[in-house]
Amino acid sequence: MSYLSISVKEAINKLNGAVNGWFLPAIQRPYVWGSRYENEMYICKLFDSIMRGYPIGGLIVWNTEEEIPYREFITDYHQFGNGSKLTEKGLWKRNDKWLVYDGQQRLQTLFSCLRYTFNEKILVFNLLFNKTKDRDPDETGFFFVEKNSVIEWNYLRLNELFIKKSDENKKHERELLKKAGGLSESDEELVCKNLGQLLKIFVETDKKSLSYFPITTSDESEVNEIFERLNSGGISLSLSDLLFSKIKEPFPFFEENLQTASKDIYNKTGKGFSFNAYNILQLINLLVKGQVRVDPKKVKQVELSLFNEKWKQLEKPLEAFFTDYIWGQFKINNAAIIPRNITLLPIIVYFYEIYSKGYSFKNITKSNLDIINKYFIKSQINDWSLQSFIDNFAIIINTESATAGKELFEFPLSQIEAKVNEQKKRQTDIYEESFVDYSWFALKVLTPNRIYQFEPDIHGRFNPEIDHIFPRNPKDKTMVYANAVDIIWNMQPTKGDINGYKTNHHPKLFFTDKAVNANGEIIHGSKYIHEYDFLFPKTSENTIDLINNIWNTPIDFIKFRRTLMINYLKDTYGITLIEKKGVN
Repeated sequence: MSYLSISVKEAINKLNGAVNGWFLPAIQRPYVWGSRYENEMYICKLFDSIMRGYPIGGLIVWNTEEEIPYREFITDYHQFGNGSKLTEKGLWKRNDKWLVYDGQQRLQTLFSCLRYTFNEKILVFNLLFNKTKDRDPDETGFFFVEKNSVIEWNYLRLNELFIKKSDENKKHERELLKKAGGLSESDEELVCKNLGQLLKIFVETDKKSLSYFPITTSDESEVNEIFERLNSGGISLSLSDLLFSKIKEPFPFFEENLQTASKDIYNKTGKGFSFNAYNILQLINLLVKGQVRVDPKKVKQVELSLFNEKWKQLEKPLEAFFTDYIWGQFKINNAAIIPRNITLLPIIVYFYEIYSKGYSFKNITKSNLDIINKYFIKSQINDWSLQSFIDNFAIIINTESATAGKELFEFPLSQIEAKVNEQKKRQTDIYEESFVDYSWFALKVLTPNRIYQFEPDIHGRFNPEIDHIFPRNPKDKTMVYANAVDIIWNMQPTKGDINGYKTNHHPKLFFTDKAVNANGEIIHGSKYIHEYDFLFPKTSENTIDLINNIWNTPIDFIKFRRTLMINYLKDTYGITLIEKKGVN
């Protein structure tokens, strides 16, 4: 059997079809294109490649009557949605099902963009886009807009285009030109050319833009062997993907259960912290195999049940770690705040061990929590993220747990630090220079009850709103001033509206309602003073003394605020920063 050709329209209509439908076998990994960096750009390039007739890799499908767990393609895709669940067990023997073993990422992208929505957006094409003119190589004419948006006549919705019938092409062309009105001859020609190509590729069925290979064997193990060897068309299968596929053969709901837990973690951490199924699998691998590095070749068939059993035992302590510790103690709502997420694993292993003995977070004493906090902060700032470190830390925790028997035991920080010192690859003391380099994390530790508000920047990345108390760019700034203010001792996590309201104004003017905006209107900033931490000096009424001359000497203010913040670290966490040279 060789590859067969199929049009985009025919392929998309087969997905989740009532007859001879194409579906996804349980061993397939989740859809990952939607969460990759700059996903919209990659998707636009995929559509551009298809429109230009470029090859995008073949598909591999298997028609089988065997009882194979499978799931449907996602309709309206959302990065933080629930994803696609496995179908009901009674459907697994369906004899007209075709399972997609290679091509899921491309087909899912086409499916959501041509028939539904993608992250609450729709894909459109600019009919006035001229690909022959000099342009940015990343420009394709395709782009995303918010769903239900009012758009210009020349922006054609792909989901609207896809539902058209091929015998209505001329009618559709006339309607568009009527909407445009008064086009030049060249623009009208361009619109008709672009529309014709779109219809040819995405509506008509004569153009066979895709190809698929139908597997003919009836042996599921042979098909799974083919799947493990596949490495074409997009993001390569990782070692975690391959291990997931092995585990899902006897336990088809395993990955789905991990995805559900990941979604719960996200929801219970202020709808922000992403600890995905791959992270959880790595953690389970540490518990089962004693190492964080996932290697499916080292997992024996008889060990697959251990992964499933460990997950059942891990579910509650994992949830407690995020809800009671990460969110409960620090209000951390985004994984980006934590520089090295892998160093969290030993704490989770500790939670796993004490929960296995029947204890919970409420049984952890204040002194023990202080020890855990020290590990948390030191492991981030000093980069204890080496795989050998994590493996050894887990061994230390397991050994302490076994020694303690049924009794609750303290987190073994002293033994962990001894192991770090023994290997001489990292430090156990925290230097100020290192601490201030991790501004997001350092500020979170210093203001554990403040919740970072993340806002997208111009590149679509989400950065937390952090205000410089003394602005970075006053009109009369000097080099000495510039170097002094851009440091965490002058920073404060704030809400986006406060940060945008204060902008570049002097804090004294802002907090005393004496600042004015570009329109000459008074900025009422005094009501926000309680949103700032480590402000001083205090009056006898315990309010901030804004008359004090310290507000007129920014560098002195920042030096004193630094002292307050360093003292907080010592009093709250028992951590003393080793000062960098030149600081008095």
